[in-house]
Parts: sequence; C-alpha cells; structure tokens
Amino acid sequence: MDARDPEAATESNRRGWRWFALLGLVFLVGVTLRTVLLGVPPVLPLIQRDLGLSYTATGLLTGLPVLMMGGAAWASGRVIERIGGRRAVTIGLVLLAAGALLRAPFASVVLLYLFTAVLSLGIALSQTAVPVLVRAWFPRHIGLAAALYTDGIIAGEVLAVAATGPLLLGWLGEGAWRASFVAWGLTVIPVILLWHVLAPAAEPVRPRPSRTVDEPQLAVSSRSGAARPRVRAWHLGLVSSGGAVIYFTMNSWIPPYNEALGHGDVTALALTVLNGAQLPVSLALTLVAQRLAGERWPFITVGVVGIGAIIGLTSTPLSWQPIWVAVLGASSVAVLVLGTALPPLLAGPGEVARLTGATLTINYGVAFVGPLFGGWLWDQFNRPVLAFAPVVLAGLILIVLGARLPRLEKVPEPVRARP
Repeated sequence: MDARDPEAATESNRRGWRWFALLGLVFLVGVTLRTVLLGVPPVLPLIQRDLGLSYTATGLLTGLPVLMMGGAAWASGRVIERIGGRRAVTIGLVLLAAGALLRAPFASVVLLYLFTAVLSLGIALSQTAVPVLVRAWFPRHIGLAAALYTDGIIAGEVLAVAATGPLLLGWLGEGAWRASFVAWGLTVIPVILLWHVLAPAAEPVRPRPSRTVDEPQLAVSSRSGAARPRVRAWHLGLVSSGGAVIYFTMNSWIPPYNEALGHGDVTALALTVLNGAQLPVSLALTLVAQRLAGERWPFITVGVVGIGAIIGLTSTPLSWQPIWVAVLGASSVAVLVLGTALPPLLAGPGEVARLTGATLTINYGVAFVGPLFGGWLWDQFNRPVLAFAPVVLAGLILIVLGARLPRLEKVPEPVRARP
C-alpha cells in the first residue's frame, strides 16, 4: 500500500495507525500556527525598548498578523483550489518558518514588519487549507478532526505565552528576544518534514467557474434526495466571528475597565482565568464535537450565556469577575471549535477552500473591528461598561444567525462485516 495514497489514508486505514497519525499531524499543525505568532507578546516590551518603537508602532506589530490573515484568507482559498490543500500547507509552513527566522537578525523596523507579514501570509494559507484536508481525510469525522485542530491552536497559544518568558528568556537571556524568534522559527522545520512524510498526496481541487459559495448547492443526499442547502460565506463568517469578538474584546478591555474601577490589581487573575479556561473546555468539547458539529443549539446557547455573563460581570461584585470571565472564555472557545467545522461540513464538493477563506476573512475583519467599536463607545459616552457592548452584539448574532444555520443531515458511518 502506498503510504501517501489518499484513498489508503481515508478508507483502508481509517482505523489504522496512519489515521491516528493524521489526526496528530493536524493537531501539531494547529500548535505550530500559533507558537510563532504568540511568542511575540511576552517580549513586546523588549522589542519596543530596543527598537525605540512608539505605542502605535508596537500595536501595529501585534495587529498586523490579524489584518494579514484576514485579508489574505479569501485569496488563499482561491489559491488552494488550484494547488491543493497539502501543497498549500507546505508552502504556508515554509513561509512561516522563513518569516520567523528572517525577522530576527535585522535591526530594521521595516524588515521586522515585512517578515511579520510574510509569516502571517503563511499562517493564512495553512489555516485556510487545513479544513479542506479535514474534509478529504476525515469525511465522517469532520467534527472530531476540526476540534483536534482547534485544540492545537489553543495549545499553541498557551505554550507560546507560558514558555517564551520563563523558559526561553531564562535560558537565552533576559534581553534575547531575537533569539526567541529564532527558537520558535526552528520548531517549524520538523513539522514541515513530518508533513512531507505523513500527509497523503492529493490532486488539486480545481474550481468550477460557474459556481460561487453563495449560490445554491444542489448536491443530492443519497438518503433523502433533498437538495444541499444554500450556504453563504457571510453567514458562516458572522457566526464564527462571535467567539473571536468575545475573546478579543475581553482581552482588550478587561485591563482598562478594571483600572477605571480602581481595581487594576485583579486584572492578572482575570486574564489568566479568561485564557486558561479555554484549553480544558476545548479538550472536553473534542469528546463530543462529532455529535455537536453542524448543530444550531450550541451557538444559540453560547449567545445567551455570553450576554448573561456580561450582565453578571458588570452588575455583580468584583469578586465574581473570575467566574464571569471563565464563562466568557469557555463561550469563545466553544464557537471556535464548532465554527471551524462549519465550512468543511456545509460546503459543496470542491468549495471547501473558497468557503473557508471567505469565512476567515469575515471572521478576522469583525474580530478586528469589535474591540475598536467598544473603545469608540467608551470615548463617546465616557462609560467603561460600554467597552463590552461588542460582546452583547456578538451574543445576539450567535442567537439570530445560529438559529438560521443550514440543517445538516448526518449520515452514519457504514457498518462493516467482520472478516
């Protein structure tokens, strides 16, 4: 059997070692797409000091990846349709490694931004391609595979933040932020090699010019004869952006909100709980993701819970804040886990890349605007509590648009006779 034959990977060895190896590979790619990116915030004060960056320039360094990933996601979907998901992930990981390593040796701020843009482009290409491969490699386990990929992303975020400061800088030296860039960049190389060895070769999925992701999809169900429902990119993008808006808004405005209340001392605990609650919830959801994938009620529930948590956060004593932010952190990751599965579940044949790219573009765009809108409301009305208004809007979006997600007929895996 050819070790890189896609049919062997998805059918004959569905329960063999290669099937589990592919699941692990998807998880590992998720980790890698975030360690390089999230290794920057812990050393940001050092970068600002050594390069003499203003606060605006420093903010651009952290905001540029979000803009790049959002702006490039739609185009990445079109590219993936032509070159295939496997090759797209390979190119994306190479760009990620190159950008991470090349931004370290130069003292130029312009080159720092340039290579940050390069690695962000690599992330955009890879993370748009992974759902395409999830659909191809795990057609009956899309929810599980998407959840494991999301687990990897969250684990990468936690690993980068936890390891960069106390471990890498403790080992490399307190001011060695350039060396930390190199260290995280080098970790991408073995992942590229593993990807080359384990990922099944596949032919590129070529686009059909007469179709778009917003047009009716008329694939017929083999069981019911019903037409595949219309899937709109803006619908999936807005639903999946609900979790991102909750996450970025809370991370952005909890510190100044607590400072405005005169309780900045509780901010560290709140942020730790907000981010720390995500990984165990994500891992727990992995166990039931296959069952929940494509269902409407989880998104509606998260919307209701998120709005309730914001009301609780702003109306109860400060001692309750860790509880409310834990609920909000769990809510945001639930949308991330289940939202990642929507494009490969709902897209028509050959349209996963395009739908994923368009969805990610809308997702990142809304996530970028959400915290800005909260800050604008605070400035306009001088009410700190209004900074969290985007979370309420995200909750309403999840309730309304979550209830209107296309229904998905789940086809059980066929039972095989014992040999």
